Parts: sequence; C-alpha cells; structure tokens
Amino acid sequence: MSTWISKTVLLLLPLLVSGCVMPDATAGGGQGAVRQSLSLGGLELVGPSGFCPVSTTQQRLAGADFVAFAPCSGEKGPILAATIGGEGSAAGITLKRDLMAPYFETSEGQAALRGAGNTDAISVHEVADYKGAVVLRLTRQSKGKSNDSWRALMQSSGRLVTLSVRPRSGTEIPQTDGRRLVTRFVDAMRRANGS
Repeated sequence: MSTWISKTVLLLLPLLVSGCVMPDATAGGGQGAVRQSLSLGGLELVGPSGFCPVSTTQQRLAGADFVAFAPCSGEKGPILAATIGGEGSAAGITLKRDLMAPYFETSEGQAALRGAGNTDAISVHEVADYKGAVVLRLTRQSKGKSNDSWRALMQSSGRLVTLSVRPRSGTEIPQTDGRRLVTRFVDAMRRANGS
C-alpha cells in the first residue's frame, strides 16, 4: 500500500463520516444556536449563502472537529456539515480526481465513505476536481432505501476539510442542486479563510 493511501485511510475515515450526521441534528437548534460563522480548528466556518453553522452540533470525532449547518432562516432544508482535521492533517495529501477516484473504488475507500462499523452499500457516481477540491456524488443504500449526497475534500491552512450536503430523511435534492450547493460551500470556505 502506498504511503499516500496509508495516510489517506487514517485521515479520511473520521473526516468522511461528516456526511453521516443524524437527520434531525440541525432541527430545532433555536436562533441562539445559529450564527453566520463559527471559528473552529483555526478556521472560520461559513456556509453557502443562506446556511449558518449550528454551534450546538459541534463535536469532536477521532481528532477532527465537526459542525452541522442549517438554513439561517430556521426553516428545514438540506443537511450540511463540515469536518476539520487536526493541525497538519493535509500534509502530504494531494487532492486530485485522478488520485482520489481509484481510492474510492477500493474496499478501504468504501469503508471510509461508509463510516466505522457501517455496512451500508455505497456507490460513487462522480469524482471531480473543483478549484483545488475534490467533489464526490454518492448514493448510500440501507434497508431498501437510498439517498444521494455530495462531499467535497479540500485543504485550508494545512488542515484537511470535508464538506457534505445531503437531504433530510424522506426528501431528495436534485443532482444539479446538490452539486451547486457543495461547490458554493467550497467557495464560501475559501473566501472566509483566504485560501
């Protein structure tokens, strides 16, 4: 196994599970819990226009910091999340479609996308480069149900960052809307952190 793949397995597992936030994690957070931005891990967390980080969802997962985002209006909408790796977590990792796409076809890559202890079937439909980030569109199938979600892997201030977009339970996001939302998330994070 290459050094890059070895390091990727260790780093991406806690970061990729950011797409696994519980469906109601951002529901009923209250206006006091929703802010325009949140400082975490030395980064300023900012969502795409109309989405704010919900401070009450902040938690630490295997050395990475996690927070969910909700519509700033307080209405229900897609579930967004950011997971920020520790200091130096992006060192030695090159985020390019040509390197990442084959990784997500391996059993290790699939395990990283599923999350620890999860046996859901994962299908990766698209891996694309976007302004220094890698964007994935994937489907998770469990108990006869499936849903599409999007994730973006990017680097900011030496940290590996995973951004995710997925529908709430019982809803769907059209492919074009999901991709647009995750790329707007990448743009907002880059603007906020000068990267």
